[in-house]
Amino acid sequence: MSSNLNEVVVRLTVEEDWKILQTIRLESLLDSPDVFAAHYAVVEKYSESEWRDRASHNSKYHYFLAIVGTRAVGIIGGIRNAVHEFNLVAMWVNPEFRGRGVADLLISAIKNLAISKGHSRIVLSVSPHNSRAVGLYSRHDFVFIPEWESLALSSGERNQKMECVTF
Repeated sequence: MSSNLNEVVVRLTVEEDWKILQTIRLESLLDSPDVFAAHYAVVEKYSESEWRDRASHNSKYHYFLAIVGTRAVGIIGGIRNAVHEFNLVAMWVNPEFRGRGVADLLISAIKNLAISKGHSRIVLSVSPHNSRAVGLYSRHDFVFIPEWESLALSSGERNQKMECVTF
């Protein structure tokens, strides 16, 4: 399938996007179960109300979708974590659309949102062995810091924290 970045629309979700958000989030967890702290078996049980709250930002989450035509092809989320950092979560692009700049658009969108909400530091966690993801985040000024996730992923690996300071 051919596409260029002019065909990609990246936008913040609204409540009416709840089903699209649900579909792409579950798709991401099926495609890449070893890279997310969330598990498909848990996420698939979220109620319609929970999805509506997430899509409308009535919860602590903010999500952006990358849309081509009528199809969501990418997702990224942001959340203020327990220590008041803006945490990038749920980053995923459909394999058919990887390597085309969709992930760059999503990261730029979430960084702009974080800055608009007054955050000067954005964090994420990623496996240091996931060279493609590490390269992507590094292009966006994220660097590893000496902090590790306490929970192991299903692969047994632990993610390391990266940060981007946006002064």
